[in-house]
Amino acid sequence: MTQISLGSRALIVAVCVWGACVCPLNAQDEQLTIERWSELVWESASQGDRGALETYLKQIPGRAENEDAKRLRASLDQHDRNLRDGLATRRADRADARERMRTHLAADKVSQALTTAVEVQTLSDDLEAVLDDPEIAQVVTRAKAQIPIARRDGDWLLAYELLYRLNVLYEHTSEYEEELDRTNRRLVLLSNYAPQRMHELRSRQAQRFGEKPLDEFNPRRTEDWKLRLHDINHRMVKEALRAAARDHIEADDNGWRPLLNGALKALKMLATMPALAETYPNLQNAEKRNRWIDFLDQKLLWLDDMPDRELRKDQGYWKCSGLLDDVVKKSRETIQLPNEVLYREFGDGAMRALDEYSEIIWPNKLRRFKQSTQGSFVGVGILIRHDEKRQINVVNPLEGTPAYFAGIKPNDRITEVDGESTVGWSLNDAVDKITGPKGTTVELGIRREGAEDIIRVPITRDVIKIRSVKGWWKTGLDDNGKPRWDWFIDPDTRIAYIRLTAFNEDTYRDLKEAWEQINVDGRPNGLILDLRYNPGGLLPSAVDVSNLFVGSGVIVSGETKDQEQAWPDRRADPRKAAMAGLPTVVLINQGSASASEIVAGCLQAHRAAVVVGKRSFGKGSVQTVHRIAHEARLKLTTQYYRLPATKEQRERGEKGRLVHRRPGAKDWGVDPDIVVDTTPQQIKAAYDLRQAADILREDDPVEADGRPDITDLLTKGLDPQLETALLILQARALGTTATDTRRAMAK
Repeated sequence: MTQISLGSRALIVAVCVWGACVCPLNAQDEQLTIERWSELVWESASQGDRGALETYLKQIPGRAENEDAKRLRASLDQHDRNLRDGLATRRADRADARERMRTHLAADKVSQALTTAVEVQTLSDDLEAVLDDPEIAQVVTRAKAQIPIARRDGDWLLAYELLYRLNVLYEHTSEYEEELDRTNRRLVLLSNYAPQRMHELRSRQAQRFGEKPLDEFNPRRTEDWKLRLHDINHRMVKEALRAAARDHIEADDNGWRPLLNGALKALKMLATMPALAETYPNLQNAEKRNRWIDFLDQKLLWLDDMPDRELRKDQGYWKCSGLLDDVVKKSRETIQLPNEVLYREFGDGAMRALDEYSEIIWPNKLRRFKQSTQGSFVGVGILIRHDEKRQINVVNPLEGTPAYFAGIKPNDRITEVDGESTVGWSLNDAVDKITGPKGTTVELGIRREGAEDIIRVPITRDVIKIRSVKGWWKTGLDDNGKPRWDWFIDPDTRIAYIRLTAFNEDTYRDLKEAWEQINVDGRPNGLILDLRYNPGGLLPSAVDVSNLFVGSGVIVSGETKDQEQAWPDRRADPRKAAMAGLPTVVLINQGSASASEIVAGCLQAHRAAVVVGKRSFGKGSVQTVHRIAHEARLKLTTQYYRLPATKEQRERGEKGRLVHRRPGAKDWGVDPDIVVDTTPQQIKAAYDLRQAADILREDDPVEADGRPDITDLLTKGLDPQLETALLILQARALGTTATDTRRAMAK
């Protein structure tokens, strides 16, 4: 059993939580020194008093007239202009979204109207008050009326669209979460076992939004379901459920009951999807299908009546084994599904009954699962996907990899691998054929727009490093293809910037190397640590990164469902705290999850950083990996992690915060000290600019021509969270500079 991933997926949250208040002084007071003003800025930010922070930032002491002060005043003036422009843009965008919403509704385009209703809400000051708006309420009513019609017609994609956006609108109530989850599971079934029907629904969706319909369905996709089921057997399922009933964090003496209940309901859902008959024709036979559903209903009643004592430990295992045998037998008598389908859906349904992070890693997923937790793997360095014609396309080559230097380009179509046609290949097929031992060569046959013939490109496989530590501006690549970064977002004030995109095996080592580069010309005056949209990763990596900033005390604790200690507290080692005492602002948002929350929450609790942005995702559980077969694993939630207690909590004898978002919870995640909102338009513009700025040209990887100016994030108001972080650190640095100057003069 190995402790691993803390990763997660993102969702939209919008909650403002303010901390204690700092009472503003008159910053123009003759007695207020620059040093004291700088301290007050930092204290107000640390204590979550945004009003005081804004007051101080607007009142730099009049005696501050050096170059640093002038630059800070210029930054503040730019910030004020951005705020005014942003407010005006926000109002205009809201009015535009409302008008588009009316137009869509008048044209009976309910899904589009609901989409723009979400825009109106997101651009409004009071997210909940918007729901009382008569026009919004009308859109909601029309959308709710369409959902049962979409279900009746088997258009689960439309039902999902509507439920997803209703869930965003009413996120604070969680009213639509369960129904949304059930609809999503039906879509997964369609995608896995009825690809032609799924293709039809996606084409219909494209037309609904005024886009070009998809090309004709490629019949080669009809065999994909076999790849999902390769090497699955009943022993994997039973061993996975045995471990889950014993070790899951919510398991008790009756731990088998929810597993078997979820398994039976999953099989029943599969039988209520007529579209799956494109792969399993017997589902069209009403008599056979009804006998199968009656059997499952009887088993659900049997399970309800089962005494708890008969579902404990080994008794539960043998009940599960007997039930699985009965399922296989009854299927053979009725709908005749392949045994592997029954095993997979039985196992997946059981895991879904536990939580969203527990899952069986089936044989077809094991290789990629292992890669996801590693800092490197052997390959050629390309991201691939299927296009609508089921052809294998290059998303992009990773910079500095063999494919990058071999000239592979985005949108290249891989038609051959070592002379073998890729027609009908799955992505797993492509990965298996393209990757291989280090130092060996693979030849890719490429179709490229504008080229008449296949381009054959030999590439030597090598170790591909997944780089999770990034800087402010990529200046080029070294001889080994490793990116070179300018780490300073403000070189004059010496404010550094580091962005972590994941927590893998190499993150800590790469971060230490970045820190050494930053310190070449002396210790910086501050650091922005950007954890936005970082979904997490490895727990040890999060602990090591936190330790760089925290020299003593608890970093994170593990806790069982009984609030007992799951493992010894992870404590800081003072010898590793190279960045302790550095003025640091951590950026988080709704996409910051798991390991990101450990780092942000730990630094916040120890007052080692100011946290700016939006409340984090709330994934505070730890998954462990169990080997259930040579070619399969179980990823299981077995603990919650608890952040270290703040000074105030320790004084009250309280524990630190649990950040995991449990069903129906109102309190979760890491709350920023300073909440800064961003609009959907700002988020998209900032993301697109950041992505474009990080990509170097293949023909001249050092030249920056054609890349956008990264400072537009600040000067054009695209990233107000980043702006706020920089202003706080520039103010802090102004006080530090004044102190250093005074001490130098005293000598």
